Amino acid sequence: MPLNSLEIALGSLLAIGLALAIALIIYRSIGFYKQTIDREIVSSRYHTIDGLRGFLAIGVALHHIHVNHHFYLTGGWELTPSRLSTLLGRGSVAMFFMITAFLFWGRLMDSKARFEAIRFYQNRVLRLVPMYLVSAALVVVTAMALTHFRINVPLVDLAAQIGSWLLFTFPGVPPINGFAQTSLINTVYWSLIYEWKFYLVLPLIGALSIRWGTWLVALGVGACITLFSPIEVEWYFIAGGAAAMAMRIPTVPYLCQSKVASTFVLACTAAVMYWQPLVYTPGGAALLFMPFLIIAGGNTLFGLLTSKAARLLGLLSYSIYLLHNWVLYLASRLVNHYVPVASLRHTTYVGFGACVVGITVLLAALTYRFVEFPAIRPTGNPATER
Repeated sequence: MPLNSLEIALGSLLAIGLALAIALIIYRSIGFYKQTIDREIVSSRYHTIDGLRGFLAIGVALHHIHVNHHFYLTGGWELTPSRLSTLLGRGSVAMFFMITAFLFWGRLMDSKARFEAIRFYQNRVLRLVPMYLVSAALVVVTAMALTHFRINVPLVDLAAQIGSWLLFTFPGVPPINGFAQTSLINTVYWSLIYEWKFYLVLPLIGALSIRWGTWLVALGVGACITLFSPIEVEWYFIAGGAAAMAMRIPTVPYLCQSKVASTFVLACTAAVMYWQPLVYTPGGAALLFMPFLIIAGGNTLFGLLTSKAARLLGLLSYSIYLLHNWVLYLASRLVNHYVPVASLRHTTYVGFGACVVGITVLLAALTYRFVEFPAIRPTGNPATER
């Protein structure tokens, strides 16, 4: 039997609590992270978005933990019957897209047409590529290890397969060295393709907006999404850009920071789960727009988003996002070697999922310090916006 929504909810709370506890221990015991977070606290940033990132990354991990259980039960890597599980995964990815559009469309507006494209792309490469290459290398090495490092395909084909994975999977997700489950080792890369597409069209959209007006361009983009997008996740980039524009209305941040607004965040999020269960729809984007705007406007959700543990998870969010599925895949194979995952009691699998999250957070703390940070902090200034 699949996990029910109550088990998913309780398991999610357990995993989130463990992640926050580990993050707090890291903050208090490692000077590098304490200094980094303390500098962020006094810097000019969207602090609530910093905290939100961590919860979104954990949400995607939890979603994949549930999908993984469903996979061992049915043999299919697909959405589970649980709307809560779908919201944790798709809703988190959707908000990541909104964060991207919010930050960079906002910067484009503030630049007043002085957009430095070369510097922008240099920063994006430094931010995304090093950790991605580590993550993709783990996929390659894992696939090769599971085929016992024997070359099962022509070397030219093997090189092309590896190259496809190292290029953000733009060319596709071919099995490496004949290993059929290569695509299950890490299933998150598709979203990075959408991120890169946004970065590539951002200067063009900015130029067109100056010439024709933002709302006319938005209507054109919306028409293209409706006509040509297979899953319509691009609506969330539009929603994030709209939030950036709304945030520049002086009264909006003030209205966003009330306790009533905090309750509204929870209500709208629940509405998505019940009325837009697939999330990647125009209606889903409309419903998640207000919760995102309220959080971006400085609402801390009763202090949760600006806690030091949440800030640290936010700092590690990219590594958590890129590592969790690899950890889940290997841990599941290890357990399944001794006890079939499908036969585990639900309470046992919930504990297993929490352990996967905890291990991922610990690994992410290593990769952020030694992979991400050297690339994005060449001057050692942690206060620079991520």
